[in-house]
Amino acid sequence: MFSLAINANAHGTRVESLYRLVDASGLVITVHGSGDQSETARAIHEAAPRLSDDHEVRANGMILSTMAQYRMFWGVVGYPGGSLAILTPMSLYEAQDRHDWIRHFMHDVLDPVNALAGRGYRVGGGGNGTVSDSDFAQAFARAYV
Repeated sequence: MFSLAINANAHGTRVESLYRLVDASGLVITVHGSGDQSETARAIHEAAPRLSDDHEVRANGMILSTMAQYRMFWGVVGYPGGSLAILTPMSLYEAQDRHDWIRHFMHDVLDPVNALAGRGYRVGGGGNGTVSDSDFAQAFARAYV
């Protein structure tokens, strides 16, 4: 597993929000693409259309998608060689048991986003401050909004 780092210019941006998301979450999905941010976001939406059903784009560009049983918090940033996305599932409420929604998450988001690997994207995982893809971690250090 590889730790994420951000550059000084990333403080207060969506890059820092994604960094903090990986640090605070036990599970994240990473997507590493060679296209721009909008292309990667479009590919994620096409692969997992439920993310578009009920969503809110925050002021910093982070997206909160709410499903019936869980929520996804995610965002996409650029770097000199393409774009990077991080997605993490969250319970709808604090005391909710993950078993209530994990199968839905796997069907609606995890499996479809993993299928992006067949379309030229590098898909990985992580959590607790680290990611599984060393190239993703290196690219993230140069990420920008």
